[in-house]
Amino acid sequence: MREKFRIIVGLFTVAVLLYGCGTTDKQAGDQADQSEPIHSQSRTPPALELKIGDDTIRTFRGVYSWSYYDSEEESMVGVEASSDPPHEMISTDNARKVEPQADVTLEFGKPPLSYQLFVWDEAGNRTAYPIAFDLSEHEGPTLFEIFAHWEQGQASYVVALDVE
Repeated sequence: MREKFRIIVGLFTVAVLLYGCGTTDKQAGDQADQSEPIHSQSRTPPALELKIGDDTIRTFRGVYSWSYYDSEEESMVGVEASSDPPHEMISTDNARKVEPQADVTLEFGKPPLSYQLFVWDEAGNRTAYPIAFDLSEHEGPTLFEIFAHWEQGQASYVVALDVE
């Protein structure tokens, strides 16, 4: 399963690199016009917390691809970070207990352009899940992955919940 995850991460990296090879109006080596807005100086993707009622549940950042403007170098910098697969990052043994009818709100440090939700099983297989975070369809310890996309890149986040 670890090999399958590395292949997925490798394909994701190739896709990002190919996307970055698109044509632009600037010639290679041109400096950015200082009047142009710089989208992000954050060196990492925004944090993500889940809000369930008054409780805040921390997520763990997994693999990500991110670009930011380095003001010291006066250039854009790209970062590719890998991680273990979600089912190896955290255990569902100590998952936060939640009610099946609880409303879940995703609170990103900066709202993403889009995101996808996945559910992981014990064998390390993931299943795409509708965007609405409906806990009533789950029972017991469950591992969720949220994969978000911004202009600056994308990142995955993992959280374990025990739906009682």
